[in-house]
Amino acid sequence: MIDITDARLIGKGSSRLCYEHPRDGGKCIKVVYTKNCSIVSEELKHYRLCEKRQVSWDMMAKSFGTVLTSAGEGAVFSLPRDFDGEISKTMAHYLHSGLAAPEAEVLGRAVKAFREYLFKERIIVRELKADNLVYQRYGRDAGKLVLVDGLGNNEFLPIANYSDIFAKRTLSRKWRKFVCHLQRDFSHSPLLQGLLSRVRS
Repeated sequence: MIDITDARLIGKGSSRLCYEHPRDGGKCIKVVYTKNCSIVSEELKHYRLCEKRQVSWDMMAKSFGTVLTSAGEGAVFSLPRDFDGEISKTMAHYLHSGLAAPEAEVLGRAVKAFREYLFKERIIVRELKADNLVYQRYGRDAGKLVLVDGLGNNEFLPIANYSDIFAKRTLSRKWRKFVCHLQRDFSHSPLLQGLLSRVRS
């Protein structure tokens, strides 16, 4: 059992708490704090599908299965860190921070590359949000986006898991919703305007 009583809390989602792994700084542990216990098994099922298809993990956190913790069962994932060792911050953080160009151009290139990655690797997500993406910085003017949450298919008929055509349709729809989410929730951000031309499908 892994004791996470004093572990660093990294984030809190709608159903899980995310802690820095107390024994491995390159990993995190997500623990469910609601009654929605099925989220772990459903998510891991989609990770296994990705492993079976041998997708690239370049822009998606890698799963390392489950462990028993002091707070119950936890799911272990890789933890993106920046070049300076700091835990990578979410895209939402940067949109809230008020940064402007040239940061908008740098982040814009990362968003464009991430979109290409999703479509190339056929990565289906339940919902694409700025809170589920972290910007991993290689240096002060370079980095990439990494999906750290939201993998899965919540469609009534999950045909996109097995069909390239339906996967592309699903991803196009999810991406349009993502752009709407950015425009709605970050309309105040000066960084957003520099991104819109790159994030629109």
